[in-house]
Amino acid sequence: MLDNLQYLCDLPVYKSEQPYELYGFPEKQSTTHTNCEFESKPVSVTDVRNVSTALETHGFMYLRHVSECELDAKHFETVGGDQSVVESYLCETIELVRGVFEAVDVVCFDWRFRRRDPTASGKIPPRELKDIRNYALPTGDIVHCDYSASGGYDRIRMQLLPEELESVTRNNYKMSIVNVWRPLNKIVKNTPLLFCHKRSVRKDDLIEVDKVLQDKVEKSYFLFHRDYHKWFYLADQRSDEVAIFPTWVSESTGDFAGCCPHGAGASETDGWKDPRQSVEVRLIVIQQNVPT
Repeated sequence: MLDNLQYLCDLPVYKSEQPYELYGFPEKQSTTHTNCEFESKPVSVTDVRNVSTALETHGFMYLRHVSECELDAKHFETVGGDQSVVESYLCETIELVRGVFEAVDVVCFDWRFRRRDPTASGKIPPRELKDIRNYALPTGDIVHCDYSASGGYDRIRMQLLPEELESVTRNNYKMSIVNVWRPLNKIVKNTPLLFCHKRSVRKDDLIEVDKVLQDKVEKSYFLFHRDYHKWFYLADQRSDEVAIFPTWVSESTGDFAGCCPHGAGASETDGWKDPRQSVEVRLIVIQQNVPT
């Protein structure tokens, strides 16, 4: 399949200037909110229903998992939704991840609900909004990794207690941040989530970007387009098929990316009759460090 993805432009300015985006500063002129420039690039995408992939090598996996919760957008989109459904879904996801990774502990620290709005292409949420869970976020169209090497450590230190961090160090545990992504549509017919094989990405294909908030700076990666990158997706993904992928790992990964860059494709096969809706859960996973 051919699709299109949004990439950070590989500009000379980023040799001397850190890419950045400002959020929560509505008084600033729009031109000062970011120095990031993006471009659309066509990519060839392989359907994983036809090939074998592995979490350890590719950086992502798909798993059939029937949720016991009512997967309706109304529960995830607004403050007035049924929080008991959200809480049950988060607990269910924690146990799913605990089993997949044989984890010592799993800590859920964030979740997001997204909807593709074909009439608002390129729009971003109002930058002054405080709680991103009050509404549907747009799909993540820019190819990215959720956390940079240092940004992941920042998030870990933010979420874990000092005694928990001390226990991780004392027991030589390894840590990762994992995303569990599930569509709410019965079948995804537009804006599929695309994954880049992490071993096809060199570390210098990635560039750290600062997401500047009023109370902190979050650090993630954008990806420069390269022809040798290998892209994958799950055609006609169903709501009982979840994508599981680490977005940060504590161990060194040599010359290649530690996690798989990802982004929402632009393709559709239904004329936007059923815009893609999805919920993602972000978790810290603590595991025994098994010698290899």
